[in-house]
Amino acid sequence: MARFGACFAEDADFVNVRGWWWKGREEIERNHAFLHGTMFRNSTMRLKLASTKELGSSVLVAHVTWRMLDHELSGPKRTSDPRVGIWTWVIRDRGEGLEIVSSHNTDTTEVPSTHPLADGES
Repeated sequence: MARFGACFAEDADFVNVRGWWWKGREEIERNHAFLHGTMFRNSTMRLKLASTKELGSSVLVAHVTWRMLDHELSGPKRTSDPRVGIWTWVIRDRGEGLEIVSSHNTDTTEVPSTHPLADGES
């Protein structure tokens, strides 16, 4: 988790899929280390960069899709079934490399066929 934590700015924010808001690189790294040492210890996760958008000089937003397998009960639905989701990252370049300053992670689900947004007019 040290390599993961090093991707974040010292004062970064991370909101996980359950809405828990972690503040600062140390808290982000510590909490991920705990979770990946317990319920996610046997999991695998595949990441795919889905989009980037430059917001200004040295700042961009990225959307990264993910798929997780072989985990214990987790996520908002408390399931061990494969999960998919998306991270939104705000990234800045401080001249020494890129760092994530804000991250929001969420599980993604299909829009139920009975939902008003299911007709594709969203």
